Amino acid sequence: MSKVAQDVLKAFGATVQRARGLEGWKLQELANKMAGTSGVSFLSDIEKGKRSISLATAGKLIKALELDESWIDKFTDSDITVGDELTKTDQDADLIIARAQRENVTEGASEALLIKLANTYAEGTYKDRETAYIAVRTALEAASRIHKRGEMPPDNTGSQLNAIMAEVAKLNNEGALDDADALLDQEDRRMRETHKSERDRQEQQATALLTQRLDQDRLRNRPDLAAKRLINNLRLTPQAGKLFWAIDAAADEWKNRGDATSDIFALHTALELAKANYKRTKNKSGLAAQALNTLGWCNLRLAERSSNDRHIIVARNAFEAALKKTSKSKAPRSWSNYQDGFGVTLAMIGEREGDIDLLQSSVKCLRAAVEIGIKKKFNNWEHRWNALGISLQKLGEATRDPALLGEGVTVLTTALLQEDRGADKLDWATAQGNLAHAQRWLGDVTDDLAMLTCAHQGYAVCDALKYRDEAPFIWAILQWNIADLALARHRLAPDPALLTEARTRVTDARAFFVDGSDHQTQRCDDLLAQINQAEA
Repeated sequence: MSKVAQDVLKAFGATVQRARGLEGWKLQELANKMAGTSGVSFLSDIEKGKRSISLATAGKLIKALELDESWIDKFTDSDITVGDELTKTDQDADLIIARAQRENVTEGASEALLIKLANTYAEGTYKDRETAYIAVRTALEAASRIHKRGEMPPDNTGSQLNAIMAEVAKLNNEGALDDADALLDQEDRRMRETHKSERDRQEQQATALLTQRLDQDRLRNRPDLAAKRLINNLRLTPQAGKLFWAIDAAADEWKNRGDATSDIFALHTALELAKANYKRTKNKSGLAAQALNTLGWCNLRLAERSSNDRHIIVARNAFEAALKKTSKSKAPRSWSNYQDGFGVTLAMIGEREGDIDLLQSSVKCLRAAVEIGIKKKFNNWEHRWNALGISLQKLGEATRDPALLGEGVTVLTTALLQEDRGADKLDWATAQGNLAHAQRWLGDVTDDLAMLTCAHQGYAVCDALKYRDEAPFIWAILQWNIADLALARHRLAPDPALLTEARTRVTDARAFFVDGSDHQTQRCDDLLAQINQAEA
């Protein structure tokens, strides 16, 4: 057996593409003609001559398109089997494509662009299919914006730039994302050389181009370039020595946006901004400490969505280094901020590793952060109370200590009372969910059905806010928590309906976490095993 020569694969692919074009079929229609044995992602690579294929697949294509049967002789000695052809990336890409079409988010996008994006994100650094799909959806939105800018009247952005935008949209639709970016590079240089005397107009065009470039960076999955672009843009605005704080604010903005929407691209862009800011200021004690704090939180948000330990270890080291650079007596608010981040990180590591000592250290750190805020009468301290309450709940859960859990409920009640539901729905829902979780464990440890009922009511209020689309990660955690509570309630008051609810909720949560975080997925599997045992 031998491999089919590359020139044969290219020639066959071109023949398939030409024959499909004569039939007027899209790739999906060709896939349907092959009884669903091949997806559009796989067929697209065949047409480009990028895939070795089996004799059986070659035969199906020849039959479907009524090609010259002599082609079959070229594949007789192929060493590829049918089972080896479709990869997990192919399957994920096809599922992403099908979902995008089903949810009508592909308007204006060509089949070539959709396939290109689905493959880029399916084989990229995204940890699960849900975040990969979100990345494709937002990239399609970026492509749509690029396309619309190409249709703007010439007097809006300049006739030549308008023409470039139209050409970029055309290249994107053809899947030539790097060529489109090269064209934008060329236009970037042209603008800077020819519009120096037209400052106002140049600023308008530069703003349009920056937005365009950031959307293109998203299409190409290059958060590092997006961060550099944002920093360079901030340099153009007089900062009066405040460039550091402008970059820090930008990192915080992108982090919060990514956290709320589970936009991994935004979180990685925030991380790149934070890394760049630390690199610029690592020898300046005060600024370096703040840069480390932002770096820690960016890594922590990524750690929440990843089974990889790298981000959480970097977060711990960053907060610890920030504390070493900060005086508790001279800069109490900053010290408390960094202490809070360090304590939250220790709690996450302690929970994942089942390390009681780390959980106790977390509580100690967070108590100190709260105490200094009370002593100095700092405003807006609800997040500190939240962090301490969560840490107490995790330690109480691990040790099954009702006193710790009771204190956690008290602290989280205090945190909730300080939240303004009208000002930030998600912050309020997070605080309410944290309180319900502590009540769940206190009720479980003390066999108190009334306390479990309070937890159920708290979760119900959160669930009624319906924030799946705006904060899917937080929503998935809520579904898992509701399922876990239903199982705890069933232990004290057996009811088959509770087990049905638990299974439905945890299945919904697992669908989000699948192939993402081993930690979250394992929690779902463990809970499903407990449900199976309870049903038995």
